[in-house]
Amino acid sequence: LNNSLIFFTGVGAQIIDQRPAVSVQPVGSSLSLECTVKGQSSPNLYWYWQDKGGTLQQLFYSISVGDVVSVTARNLSASRPQDGQFILSSEKLLLSHSGFYFCAWSITLTGVGQASVQKPHPLLSPTTLTRSPR
Repeated sequence: LNNSLIFFTGVGAQIIDQRPAVSVQPVGSSLSLECTVKGQSSPNLYWYWQDKGGTLQQLFYSISVGDVVSVTARNLSASRPQDGQFILSSEKLLLSHSGFYFCAWSITLTGVGQASVQKPHPLLSPTTLTRSPR
């Protein structure tokens, strides 16, 4: 679970997994990052990017299978082939693609509180990100 996100909703735990956890690729090569959510059906899924020392920027979001909205694409693409799967990819990496990529999920339920905690890979950051859905 070192490279996983764990969410508590009061009724059980959901897990979000992002693979690969660390990737070093040459400029011009292709890349695919896969985000998988387990324990939650029909989650809203999100991809974020952060440059070293920069602000977190939303890249894509998806509310259902096959439906992906680009917020800030940065010459990247995303797909949602299955309910709990969200894939971020690039056919040709640019130097400007360097940074940290984060996958997140949320649900919309009235009257149910939830919180999420993400623990990035220890090689990437000693900080823990905490987010509460809106």
